[in-house]
Amino acid sequence: MKDSLFEKETRTRNYMRTALLVMFKAFDDVLGRDSVYKLTVEFTLGPHVFIRPSSDLKLSNKTFSDIWTRMHDYIDADLPIIKESIKVSDAYSKMVDEGIEEAASFLHFRRSSRITMSCIDDFKCYFYGSVMKHTGLLKAFDLMPYETGFFLLLPDVDEPDVIKEIDMPVKLFEAYSESYRIAHLLETDTITDVNKEICADNVTDLILTCESIFDAKLVKAAQGIVSKGKKFVFVAGPSSSGKTSTANRLCYALRNYGIKPRLISLDDYYKDRTEAVKIGANIDWESIETIDVARFSSDMLDLLEGKEIELPRFDFRTQASLPSGKRISLGERDILIIEGIHGLNDVFAEQIPEDLIYRVYVSALSQLNISRHNRIPSTDIRLLRRIVRDHRSRGYDAANTLRRWPSVRNGEMENIFPFQENADIIINTTMVYELAAIKPYAERALFCVERGTPEYIKAKELLKFLDFVIPLSTDQIPPASIIREFIGGSCMNVG
Repeated sequence: MKDSLFEKETRTRNYMRTALLVMFKAFDDVLGRDSVYKLTVEFTLGPHVFIRPSSDLKLSNKTFSDIWTRMHDYIDADLPIIKESIKVSDAYSKMVDEGIEEAASFLHFRRSSRITMSCIDDFKCYFYGSVMKHTGLLKAFDLMPYETGFFLLLPDVDEPDVIKEIDMPVKLFEAYSESYRIAHLLETDTITDVNKEICADNVTDLILTCESIFDAKLVKAAQGIVSKGKKFVFVAGPSSSGKTSTANRLCYALRNYGIKPRLISLDDYYKDRTEAVKIGANIDWESIETIDVARFSSDMLDLLEGKEIELPRFDFRTQASLPSGKRISLGERDILIIEGIHGLNDVFAEQIPEDLIYRVYVSALSQLNISRHNRIPSTDIRLLRRIVRDHRSRGYDAANTLRRWPSVRNGEMENIFPFQENADIIINTTMVYELAAIKPYAERALFCVERGTPEYIKAKELLKFLDFVIPLSTDQIPPASIIREFIGGSCMNVG
């Protein structure tokens, strides 16, 4: 039987953590223990992991060759990986004695009295999540220096002997890197850093700084749109990336230039239930075939010719396309903002001259780590956002959202991610404080998932992860914040 999405995700993350453990062990042997704690696991592109060393850790081609060789030695030896449960106090003391107090700081916020270390011989490392039982279970890996760091190249777990070449998404890589640079400047690289800010009652400064940084991204996008004379702005991205709030706030940024933005949603171009693509008895909301592309193209062509059109309105309750009564045309100072998950797909631009189009890709690119060696997956951030929003505004319980998530993810892989490099700008919508804001809402929903159900394992994993986070009061979050799209209280019509 084929693994479910969550089962494959678990296997992928276990493989990644095991490969990292073996790599850290090699660094320990080749360069010494101090070097291990100068490596930060930043993000993944597919199965591949990008790791950035501290500026004072210089890695030569010979170093990479030595690390690669040592890793293969461990794999060939098929060494056992031992799990050791130790007291948090003992782990902290040991790390301090080794001069790596920074690495131990996350333990200060652990409620449990013990943690589990993963061990190869005398080398021990903490990972949030499981690793495999033997080093020999790693079938393939490679190391690839890139810019100021390097990639640990890994296979797809369904093809464990094959390392596929990276088709480098340059714009996405730069967006991730910029997010980590900003987090570093704010001294909020990890959950521990944010927890400390909350405990020190510096929440207001942190929130307003994050919101100011996001405003600057919108101003940059608005300047690009205006300076290049664009008339059609497509805002796209995966589920729960904050597209609707971003599109609304981009409208406000454009008004500073005397522009009259008109916002429409591709969701209103969904076909009637009788015509939509279905998975079983349910509409496949992720399929581009569920959208009436022909009508959208016809409307855009009419607008280009100076005609007035009536926008459709999709009623999600009856799953029917209805007339909205809202008529628009494009005047000299008008710009159309088109928001929807498929917006970067070229099929929507066929009737529009390319020089009139500006593309904005919106995503939640997590720049916050649990610790240097334990990253927070961006998909988990979006899933938590969706659980909170679905529970609040759509009446779905967390189990329902978790059940739907594999279909959402499959749709993203097929219809959204392949087009992300088409964007003129990538806007990251994550806020370093957001996990602290959504934690109480997410926990209430996740604790309702029944034990023994297929969704329970993922719910338990998310709850365990949230245990690292200290919650904050949401009173200080501005009403126009992206986060309000999920927790509620937004001053915009964002659902």
